[in-house]
Amino acid sequence: MTAEKQSIPAKEDEISMYTVKAISVSSSDYINGFPFDYIETYSFQRGDEYQAVMQVLKPERNRLKMRKQKRNNLTDTDEIRLSELDALLGVTQYLIDDTGRFHFSSQRTNTFPYDNEITKLLRNILLTKITGVNNWMCAPVYRDAIVFYKSSGEIISALNICLSCEAMTIDSSNQVVADSSAYEMLRNFFKEIGHPVES
Repeated sequence: MTAEKQSIPAKEDEISMYTVKAISVSSSDYINGFPFDYIETYSFQRGDEYQAVMQVLKPERNRLKMRKQKRNNLTDTDEIRLSELDALLGVTQYLIDDTGRFHFSSQRTNTFPYDNEITKLLRNILLTKITGVNNWMCAPVYRDAIVFYKSSGEIISALNICLSCEAMTIDSSNQVVADSSAYEMLRNFFKEIGHPVES
């Protein structure tokens, strides 16, 4: 399954929490910005299986980086592999990458139609009026996500959520800003639908 570029109405906003020049949109403008027919929820970058894969990939990347720095004798295949590992380990990870591929650790947890009570609850959370935004200094690790679909199966948008840092984003340059109270509601939302949300 591949994702198409998302066209979400956005504006540069003074409440952006980020020092990089990013486009931000309020959570209410985001959820009101496009029609959709159903949602899927995903959990990723967590769990024993994911940690086991990381314990293999990180040393592999480190070995290749060290070889490149010390001996500069990587083959073309090694260079490609190092580039793949850098993309996977060296930057913020999103549910869907720039090529439209889902993260290798992603697990779909639920599917809900537009008129389902769970979807209505999500809409209400995202419609929470912004009165305060926490400005945590941690780098977000997105572990929960919501994908919005047309009835045809076409992806309209994917919303990546870090509950620890209270951050939401569509991708590296399109942030979604929500009221600080929305994150506790989102934490409960994900727990109720079966996500293994960290305490």
